Amino acid sequence: MTISTAPQPTSRDQAAGFDSTEWSVVLGARRDSADRPAALQRLCSAYWLPIYGYLRRRGHAPADAEDLTQSFFAYLLESDFLERPDPAKGRFRGYLVGAVKYFLAQHYERLGAQKRGGGAHFVDWATIDAERDFAACDQPLLDPSETYEKTWALTLLARALRHLEAEQAAAGKARQFAVLQPFLSTTPTRGDYESAAATLSTTRTNVAVWVHRLNHRYAEIVKLEVAATVRDPAEIGAEMQHLLNALRR
Repeated sequence: MTISTAPQPTSRDQAAGFDSTEWSVVLGARRDSADRPAALQRLCSAYWLPIYGYLRRRGHAPADAEDLTQSFFAYLLESDFLERPDPAKGRFRGYLVGAVKYFLAQHYERLGAQKRGGGAHFVDWATIDAERDFAACDQPLLDPSETYEKTWALTLLARALRHLEAEQAAAGKARQFAVLQPFLSTTPTRGDYESAAATLSTTRTNVAVWVHRLNHRYAEIVKLEVAATVRDPAEIGAEMQHLLNALRR
């Protein structure tokens, strides 16, 4: 996947939900909003792994990191946290990790082994393997904040890939996508395109064209996901560079 300049959202992108920014989701999650439950769910989905990874790199055991992640989202729900962010003051993910630090210092780290979470279940740990997902992106030399940033970047890429997969399935190309998806993240070796062509009963040339188109669309969706995290479109370029830097860590 090659990432270049940011595209303008198309009508297809807007219909798919790329017309709202992360900040608009936060504003929608404020107490007087009917969108609060859905907005909180979206924020939990986007940030549970970065927060869990941050906590694990701070030395919390897996079970404690799970409890703390649940507790932090409960804190978001119960406190005035979502009333206070100001889009003019910076990136939401930066504000969020600052809130995690405050939450730990003021509320929970001093409680030691006391059970955390208060019965809240924002993340269904029974349906995911947090340690597997964390291990897939963890690098022991990274500090907690760097882990948070890299995990955020990988989570964004995974979300873009899921969106691309859904698009392909809607277009009747689910099997084609399943065969070609590996070429979005790895460089093909000799014979790979020929093997894919045989599986799909087509030609090597068609495979090459399809992979090129998938890579192009994947890059577009990544940029649109990044665009949803900023308030001003002029910030997209800098955020794309930040994303690439986080992935290189």
